[in-house]
Amino acid sequence: MKKHLYILLFFIILFFLQPVSGESNSVLVVTIDGPITQATVELIRESLDHAKSLDAQAIVLQMNTPGGGLDETEKIIEITTSSEIPFIGYVYPKGGKAWSAGTYILMSCQIAAMSNYSVIGSCQPVEITPYGYKLVNDSKHINALKERIKSLAEMYHRNSSVAERFVTENLNLEAKKALELGIIDVVADSINDLLKNIDGRNFSGIVLHTKNSTIVYHRSSIKYHIISILSDPTISSILLMLGIFSLIFGISSPGYGAEVFGVIAIILALFGMGFSIPYLSLILIIIGFIMLIIEIHVTPGFGVIGIGGIICIVLASILLVPSYPTRNWLVSIDYQTLLLVFGIVPSILVASFFLFALYKIVRVSMRKPKVGVMEGELAETLEEITPNKTGFVKYKGEYWLARSKEGKIPAREKVIIEKRDGNLLIVSIKKEGKD
Repeated sequence: MKKHLYILLFFIILFFLQPVSGESNSVLVVTIDGPITQATVELIRESLDHAKSLDAQAIVLQMNTPGGGLDETEKIIEITTSSEIPFIGYVYPKGGKAWSAGTYILMSCQIAAMSNYSVIGSCQPVEITPYGYKLVNDSKHINALKERIKSLAEMYHRNSSVAERFVTENLNLEAKKALELGIIDVVADSINDLLKNIDGRNFSGIVLHTKNSTIVYHRSSIKYHIISILSDPTISSILLMLGIFSLIFGISSPGYGAEVFGVIAIILALFGMGFSIPYLSLILIIIGFIMLIIEIHVTPGFGVIGIGGIICIVLASILLVPSYPTRNWLVSIDYQTLLLVFGIVPSILVASFFLFALYKIVRVSMRKPKVGVMEGELAETLEEITPNKTGFVKYKGEYWLARSKEGKIPAREKVIIEKRDGNLLIVSIKKEGKD
């Protein structure tokens, strides 16, 4: 009996020593596809909580990004560098990119990896000028960015002298060259290939056993998707423009709910932008808004004040595009061009639409009201009438008492209403050929 108890106890101990469902040997994969925004920060936080619940041994940040917000990038760097669960930065898919802010995030990960033919770099900020793009060489700003990426590279024993060239020379590196220069740790063409390559290797004191790990893909929350949509600079710019013009339209023509939509759209746009609107842009928007209100309610027609208001709002939309000298964004030149197009074109289109709508409203408001005006309209006599004898006429399905202006008018004759005297109509016979 004792022997059986010992055997049972032995198997119970073995059972509790086994990892539950293999979760402790899992690796969480998170996909970052698109610009680095506040939504990306939320995604990283979510994934870290998810990884802790799985007791995962690592988090793979699968990145394909043109760059993004500097403030948001700093928040992500704080999370990755202070995390007890190591982050593996992985530029994917083959031919993908992690430019600007993406390169900073890659350098902040405990293990840096790239797929073949992917590219990192382009960290030198650019300035939009009337003649095109120009690289910024302001020593104060460049030195700050250079030292930041250099310190991240040194933290994990990577080639800091090459890393700083991402900022000072706008250097770009393909995967194999980056590995050769000691900027990254691994080149792999798939998640499975990556996990096999890093298995058992020592990366700055970190040793992972990932060869047979369970791969878990993080599913982002509804909250993330909402923030992702709103924090996209193109979406927030369009929302802001729609909100402003809807508010103006709603004030000028109340009753259709445009002002309600306008307020909601502006609030959502400001939320998406994180309230990081340059003061000059905000002032221009307010001035433009006031000028359009004055144009609608004070001046007859749409003139110089209204056009000035439109120009102020369009100019503000241009200034809202992330660029030097706001220095809050680290994005590639190509993506910056795209943001500029999406910032200006929608605002011009929306402005044109509302300009046309406001023009129509002003035209209608200036038109003489015709409610109750019957003069010049056609009617039909139902009985004989004279200047002294009244009778009924039919006008638009209604029966009215009428008398003739001059002469006798028989029944079933087309007449023209000359005048309305209270409830009595003064009519004259319709002459041939007269509409």
